[in-house]
Amino acid sequence: MRVQLSFGAIVLALVGCSLHATEGAGRNGAFIGYHESEARREVTLAAQPKPGPFRVKISSSYGEFIIKLRPDLAPDTCTLVWELAQKGSCASCKFYRHEPVPMEWGKDGFFGPPYALLQGSLADLARQPPFENKGTSVKKGHICMIPNCKEFFIATADHSEWGQSHTVWGEVEDLSAEPNYPFEPFHSNTHDNITTRWLDNTYAFNITAIEPVPLGAGSSGGSGAGLALNKA
Repeated sequence: MRVQLSFGAIVLALVGCSLHATEGAGRNGAFIGYHESEARREVTLAAQPKPGPFRVKISSSYGEFIIKLRPDLAPDTCTLVWELAQKGSCASCKFYRHEPVPMEWGKDGFFGPPYALLQGSLADLARQPPFENKGTSVKKGHICMIPNCKEFFIATADHSEWGQSHTVWGEVEDLSAEPNYPFEPFHSNTHDNITTRWLDNTYAFNITAIEPVPLGAGSSGGSGAGLALNKA
């Protein structure tokens, strides 16, 4: 029997339990029920295989990025991204800024310009993600939302200078495709003595979901027992 995984519920399982317990929500550990042979059985997390990490893929003619979502850091943002990726189409997704890592990055407090990132838009998200950061600094390979919008960036170097000012919602597993994306032509913009680079052209990409596989499952999918959670 094939059971559809619910990402929002996995977020609940991974993150929401401790939060709801703190808030006195009174959860007892039994998250779902289902009918099998006309009998209702309660299934606990402990009795089910642990799901593997959720991943999405950003792809274009310039290459692809496999991104491991981090619902432990940004549950609401990850849910929005996963829902968009499951649609398999993002007509408004595009990259429009690409700044290289300069020489001497981080030495003696030097952090650009240029600013070591690949920036784009997830304009087709169902809504603007909330700000979610409780102490995570931006590291190389992190993918982050810019507060108060649907724009994001992939960090191509550590950004300790930004502190915890962005929502870190995923990790790019392999950055090797990043140099293939255009750095130019570009134009510069200076605001408050900060000069940034903006590409003259935009570059469309798509974002799709990679279904997670329960950890420990063999090539045949194990016993076929799945994990399905809901927010009820």
